[in-house]
Amino acid sequence: MYHLASQKTVLWVGLGIVAALGIGAFVWLGGNEATQRPTPSVIVIEVPTSTLTDTIEALGTANANESVDITANVTETIQSINFEDGQEVAKGDVIALLDQSEEQAQLEAAKAQQRENERELKRLKTLLANKATSKREYDERVTQREVTKQQIKEMEARIEDRTLRAPFDGVLGIRRLSVGALVQPGGLITTLDDVSQIKLDFTVPALALPDLRAGQAVSVIADAYPDRRFEGIIRTVNSRVDPVTHSVLVRAILPNDDGALRPGLLMRVELLRDKRDTILVPEESIIQRQSSHFLKIVGEDNKVEERTVQIGARQPGVVEITDGLNVGELVIVRGIASVRDGQDVTIQDTWTGLRDSQFSTSAEQ
Repeated sequence: MYHLASQKTVLWVGLGIVAALGIGAFVWLGGNEATQRPTPSVIVIEVPTSTLTDTIEALGTANANESVDITANVTETIQSINFEDGQEVAKGDVIALLDQSEEQAQLEAAKAQQRENERELKRLKTLLANKATSKREYDERVTQREVTKQQIKEMEARIEDRTLRAPFDGVLGIRRLSVGALVQPGGLITTLDDVSQIKLDFTVPALALPDLRAGQAVSVIADAYPDRRFEGIIRTVNSRVDPVTHSVLVRAILPNDDGALRPGLLMRVELLRDKRDTILVPEESIIQRQSSHFLKIVGEDNKVEERTVQIGARQPGVVEITDGLNVGELVIVRGIASVRDGQDVTIQDTWTGLRDSQFSTSAEQ
């Protein structure tokens, strides 16, 4: 019995030694692993100052600086057409002539009568000086001369009605009628547009009134030129707000020196406002928990600090920080998930993608 008890005692002692050795080995290996774990590497951005501009987007329709339909105001046949489709004309150039043969004949008759009146007045003036005629006869001839003058003016006006001239410099459209056609009052012959600059009319919500002023810059894109921007300024903000839509009509002026823009084009307007210097960070660096936003900052001692920040406007790829971050601080962009508050990190690279950048935030109206 004693021998059996001794064997059991030896067995338990052996098991205890083995367990102790195992625990010691585990502790030694774990501690060694902890001491050899590498410091996490991160990519950061040194926060720059960026320029941010808020914009209001709207749709507008292009109009010519001046535009008119060339029509007749009398019923007459077209005698001649003096232009080609798309021709540039100057103010006063003759565009078309309506038949005016009758008026020309009446004008010549009136002018002949006027010459006769002048000769007769000269003769009567001599006779009156010699008391060989009456003052009444002389006065009647003077009256007749004045009547004839008015007849001449009337005929010249009727001829001018049948002479269609360009009222301003511009570009003519496509000819709608041919020589010999009978045109009615208001019948369209062609169009005339002054496209040296474009009037762009668009509407914005009345809430934007405080941000609208004459001379304010606008940036415009036409569907016909998707890769080109046209710059202009606001000329006028309408004096009334539409009571139904609660919007206000705005007119901008766009230079059009190369004639690329045409009346009737649908254009997308970007109204620039509130240009400011601010802080922007990459959108991927933002950590959001419920309604709060955080950034992980690397301090001077390479320790991570998780900081609460306030965000402002958003633009594709970046977010404005309005509070909680200073220019020059290092914000973690890559490796956010592998680090925690207070942990030491190694900076693998510093990203400079936002430096000296300009952005705009858009709100479509």
